[in-house]
Amino acid sequence: MNRAPVLAASALAASILTACAAAPPSTFAADLASTATRFLERLDVAQRRLAWRPIDHEEALRWNFVPGRYVGIELGAMTPAQRRAACDLLRTMLSATGFAKTMAILDLENVLRAVEADGGRAPAHRDPGRYALLICGDCSPGGTFVVRFQGHHVSLRCAVVDGVFAGHTPHFLGSNPHRVPRAWARPAVLAGEEELARELMASFTERQLDTVVIAAEAPRDVLLGPGRPPAALGERRGLPWSAMSEGQRAKLWRLLEHHARVLRGDLAQRELRRIRERDLDELSFAWAGPTDRGKGHYYRVHGTAFAIEYDCTQDDANHVHVVWRDFDRDFGGDALRRHLRARHGR
Repeated sequence: MNRAPVLAASALAASILTACAAAPPSTFAADLASTATRFLERLDVAQRRLAWRPIDHEEALRWNFVPGRYVGIELGAMTPAQRRAACDLLRTMLSATGFAKTMAILDLENVLRAVEADGGRAPAHRDPGRYALLICGDCSPGGTFVVRFQGHHVSLRCAVVDGVFAGHTPHFLGSNPHRVPRAWARPAVLAGEEELARELMASFTERQLDTVVIAAEAPRDVLLGPGRPPAALGERRGLPWSAMSEGQRAKLWRLLEHHARVLRGDLAQRELRRIRERDLDELSFAWAGPTDRGKGHYYRVHGTAFAIEYDCTQDDANHVHVVWRDFDRDFGGDALRRHLRARHGR
């Protein structure tokens, strides 16, 4: 395989790597452009055809989280050096904790493969090498581009429009199994997402629980999955921030921080500040299903402009889905839509 970054090898390579010139490391968008450029430079021409699309490509506005093959270059198709560059790109988007959590979710594919093989199934699709990295657009200083990492139980993205960060949602993490068999000797990947919510639930009075619990049975999955608009949640339900004690508010904020800290530090702080400034007074927490451990349960944190959902119902309540949707900035929001209309007629 020819790994040299020969810019003139083809018109495609020239267009990609001219667009992805080095960026100054002063902001998140510049850092992301720089690491995306370095990643693309380590690919040969055939690999770049897999890894890159123009910003007006339909995949820039798509997401999913089921087992399958996704547009982009899969980890299994990369050399060790290229995988290191891919990991550098993910580390630019994520905190150290978020990166470790993402890699642990990928490794659960190996657990599933072993468990399903023992059960007599053919689990070839349980493969951490099938997670794919895709870059759409012009990752240069001041450019407009999207970086997406996607596969079974992970869908992460960051959108940059005219050199400015424009959003990180839809953002999805999942784990199956949630409670890993003892033989694998590892903790639940998304344990904190469950335990902090249970701490909050334990702090409510019986009267408050009458409002917090919105259904006796949890839904079979998150409601804001692919193709589902914010209206799928309906009106905000559950207990509002204004009806909580100071201690309960602190616990809810700690839960929000835990979800946000998957992102790199400055992005997490930006998202939390945005919630505090825009959503805090209207924030609500809702739970569905029993609170007994091992039973299917669901919760959501719902503001005016975002929602985070957690669902653990499938596979005997041993399979977790967590989604974060921003009603204004999914896929880059209005900023990306304006760019596509003005520059690409879409």
